[in-house]
Amino acid sequence: MLEVILVDDDDIVLMMQRKMVSRCEISSTPIIFKSAVATLEYLNKPENLNNIDKKYLILLDINMPMMSGWQFLDLIKEHPLHDQIHVIMVTSSIDQKDRRKAETYQRVIDYIEKPVTLKHCQNLKQLQSISEFF
Repeated sequence: MLEVILVDDDDIVLMMQRKMVSRCEISSTPIIFKSAVATLEYLNKPENLNNIDKKYLILLDINMPMMSGWQFLDLIKEHPLHDQIHVIMVTSSIDQKDRRKAETYQRVIDYIEKPVTLKHCQNLKQLQSISEFF
């Protein structure tokens, strides 16, 4: 089972991403969080920690208050679900340094500049690490 989680502090971005992942048949019911902190709390719930069959696809914004996407990635390096998490960085940053930094994280499988489009979604479904779910 693949659970899709959208993480962004912007309501409009979340609404657009939810519609896009639904329309592209990535997930009809993505879980939505406005912060990386709330996402981490969700992953730490016992029912998630004890479910070794569930995989997570997290579309993660970089720049958010309280905890950035980078800080979230640093924290999940040691998380019990680490091997079950796949992250797509979704950002408005066009800085190549951010793209290169994302590539240094094992769990990051793609990097998308906002907004998420139909083409992005189609490409996501082809990624080797998650293609079995589509």
